[in-house]
Amino acid sequence: MTLARVGYGDVMSAWPRGGAERFTGLVREAARADPAWTAAFLGWLRAATPMRYPALAGAAAYVRERPPQGPGGTPRQVVASVLRHPHDPGLLLGHWLRTHGRPLPKPLKRGIADAVARLYDERALALYDTGGRHLSVPSFLRSTLTVRGGLPAARPPRFGDVISLVHPRPRDAAQAEVFRLALRRRAPGSPARSWRQEAGALGRRLRRDDWERLVPRMALPDLLDGLRRFDAAGIPFDTAMEIAERLADPAEVRASGLLPLRFAAARDRVAGRRWGPVLEEAAAVNLPAVPAIPGRTLIVAGNDTAAGAVFALALALRCSSADVVSGLGEPLPVVPGESPLHGRLRWPAAGLGTLTRSDPAAVARALGGHDRVVAVEFHRTDELGADVPVYAWLSDHRPDHEQPDEPGRIVFHGLSDAALGVVPLIEEARRGRWPF
Repeated sequence: MTLARVGYGDVMSAWPRGGAERFTGLVREAARADPAWTAAFLGWLRAATPMRYPALAGAAAYVRERPPQGPGGTPRQVVASVLRHPHDPGLLLGHWLRTHGRPLPKPLKRGIADAVARLYDERALALYDTGGRHLSVPSFLRSTLTVRGGLPAARPPRFGDVISLVHPRPRDAAQAEVFRLALRRRAPGSPARSWRQEAGALGRRLRRDDWERLVPRMALPDLLDGLRRFDAAGIPFDTAMEIAERLADPAEVRASGLLPLRFAAARDRVAGRRWGPVLEEAAAVNLPAVPAIPGRTLIVAGNDTAAGAVFALALALRCSSADVVSGLGEPLPVVPGESPLHGRLRWPAAGLGTLTRSDPAAVARALGGHDRVVAVEFHRTDELGADVPVYAWLSDHRPDHEQPDEPGRIVFHGLSDAALGVVPLIEEARRGRWPF
């Protein structure tokens, strides 16, 4: 159930049909039955997936259940294990205070204090003590959240408030000074120091000289998101070449962990062609890190978006054997080693340029001897055979059209890079084998 919501990122509140409440209830039930497994699961969920907020909410549910100490560790240790970024202690505290109020249980306070001593330093204070949520919100949910009035997640306390609530013990004199500074900075409106906030403080659109100053300090994901702005500002050739060299460096791309859909989104945002070749090459660098899908897989690529084409092709490249067909049942050859961004250029020839056409009967005829069906932006999965598992990805989220999961059939909302690896994880879990 949890991995089916991986495309939602941190927006746990938008899970369909009360899924968030069911998740925390299952965590509490699992904590009673098998605290060691539950502790390992929560640590894995935080470290290996983009579902940070669900992992923090799960840790809160674990503390709420207060399982006895065992091989999985105490609730204090479980809390500390899911707090891996300087934002996390405040997010967990904000969630607890919003959900349960005070007093704070000792395991929660001590686990957060352990993490604060590990995570808070001068750099973290400068970059992350902003009072912002800093949550990952997938693009397909943004319009829904706007209509609903925004993200219904608690705003986390500032660093100083966290310190005041959990009383961490500084590890040395330097950290003690960081704690004192954080306590003094609790006043509203204290200036933030990240490069994004420095840029926003200028109160105007960034010019080419601003970008020349900021680009060397920007991480690779930020460079990728900024390509359109760089072009609009007319950055000089030398700066553009510096960015291109970093995007073309397999070691830096590998270290970033970025996967094809992130590069596809960047390419779609830029008007010119100069970034195309380097983005195509970079999009394939981290595909080998996506878990391989064994056996034979039928991939049905609907005809909604370019992102769907990239997602389907990336999945096909990680299959031991894949047959890819369009929504009309027409085959699309998969070229081993090809970048999914380049491969999507061949899709209009397979009929994917027409948004409204599909032929479920033709797709059903393509099924034979396959171990599973993966449907991407293809809504007619009810007409496929019931003898094999079906994994269906929809690119949008429509609360009024939510489809409950059925035995052997799982519906995912939102296309995301994180979802590329969930099929083998789910199938291994069905066999009682876990990745932690």
